[in-house]
Amino acid sequence: MLRPERMSRVSVTGSKRVMDDVVETIHELDLLHITEYDGTWEYFEPGDPVEGAETASEKLVTVRSLKSILDVDEEDAGPTRLVTDDALDEELEEIRQQVNELDDRRDELRDDLRSVEDEVQTIEPFVTLGIDLDLLQGYENLAVVVGEGDPETVRDELARSDVDTYQLFTEDDVVAAFARTDQETLQDALVGATLTELTVPDAEEDPESYRDELSHRKQQLESKLSTVENELEELRLDVAGFLLAAEEKLSIDVQKREAPLTF
Repeated sequence: MLRPERMSRVSVTGSKRVMDDVVETIHELDLLHITEYDGTWEYFEPGDPVEGAETASEKLVTVRSLKSILDVDEEDAGPTRLVTDDALDEELEEIRQQVNELDDRRDELRDDLRSVEDEVQTIEPFVTLGIDLDLLQGYENLAVVVGEGDPETVRDELARSDVDTYQLFTEDDVVAAFARTDQETLQDALVGATLTELTVPDAEEDPESYRDELSHRKQQLESKLSTVENELEELRLDVAGFLLAAEEKLSIDVQKREAPLTF
């Protein structure tokens, strides 16, 4: 049966000039759990971090951020490695720049890919309609509204409106209304219709050709994204051991330097 080992409460008092040595010794012994001073003694305030605590803490935040971006975990540790202070200054900064550059590129490609995928979905109703995109916009004396909905309600609303000259092109539930009036008047005339207006893509070719261009662009972005993700994976394998060792070293360093906050 497992039983807890008996412990004793110990208070340590000494000169500030030996505080660093005391902290180092206590840490090496690994026998003492420091309880935080609650400020109940009059005239005695909690201590201040040792010089360098902020720098060590910032580096620790950087290491953990890089671990998160690269999805590094303990299983990626590999052979045990020691990290020197010089490596923390030089190698960590080099890794940070590489990771941030690749991560920014990945985010940019993901954004571009989402945008193209949205455009592919947007163009589908126009493919159904089958009218060249340049014929759906750019007129001086004609207003055009393209949308998805019920063609009959569009026809009925136009018949009841003040718009005298108009023509409808329909295919399935996609409607294109052309009218000899201004854009605002045509849109107002269709307020009561069952119709969701669509924005005409800024292109001149037929919708199928435009969709093919978007699909090709999508494939290019997917290929570039895959390349960047492979580069990040290679980098993860290369630096995982360093990051894990650096995190351990910096965590200990921060603990030591911030120990006086509990004194």
